[in-house]
Amino acid sequence: MSIDEKVALFIDFEYLFFTMSNQYGISPRIEDLINIASEYGELKVAKAFADLAGSEELRRAAYLLRTQSIEMVEAAGDHSREKVKNYTDFTMLDAIYGTYLDQEDIGTIVIVTGDGHFSSVVARLRVRCKKNIVVVGIPHFINRELYQSASEVRELAIDSSTCPIDRDDLIAFVTNSIHTHPYVTFNKTVSIYSKVRQVDEVAVRKALAALIDEGIFIQLIEHTPQSDVRVLRTPDKDDNEEAIA
Repeated sequence: MSIDEKVALFIDFEYLFFTMSNQYGISPRIEDLINIASEYGELKVAKAFADLAGSEELRRAAYLLRTQSIEMVEAAGDHSREKVKNYTDFTMLDAIYGTYLDQEDIGTIVIVTGDGHFSSVVARLRVRCKKNIVVVGIPHFINRELYQSASEVRELAIDSSTCPIDRDDLIAFVTNSIHTHPYVTFNKTVSIYSKVRQVDEVAVRKALAALIDEGIFIQLIEHTPQSDVRVLRTPDKDDNEEAIA
């Protein structure tokens, strides 16, 4: 591609984060997306889309986007219903069409998703509008029609062994924290351990949740003058009645 080519990057962050988290237990490497998009020219637009209100994990992961200067677009869903109505796809599609109409100098549009709902817009922009449409997705999680509609498909390299969690070390770390600090919470433990050990935060979160499921640690409500705090504890007989499932 010409170095004069202008590029727009649109990221379906819910698809990216939850697929990598649920399938591989790791966080997405946002810098990989920037590198891929930059191969096609000057990156002029970079936006990510998600309903952050729907997931604490997603909100916590949003910092990954800020570190790469990507605009986070809140696609607030309707949480008043029994089944949440998600508008992420609509918000992202609106932004893609808006960029095409308002910024004619953009010749390549990179769309990070595996969702088949984007097949029509991808095909239209490629065939009718003569744009170079690059779909970036996770192997085995890219809709077949979407795959065939794009100018090019790039599959992200996945290495789920890059951030292994040492189970015994995590147990020792949490146990020591409980013995030396009065209010050891799940989220704070995940944040500190991932930074100290330089391992993936999502992997730590899953490993600690597994230890709780196994009964190695339990969660209790501690009453403080300021507020009630959910803390981690080692299981004791007296704690059984208060333990949180």
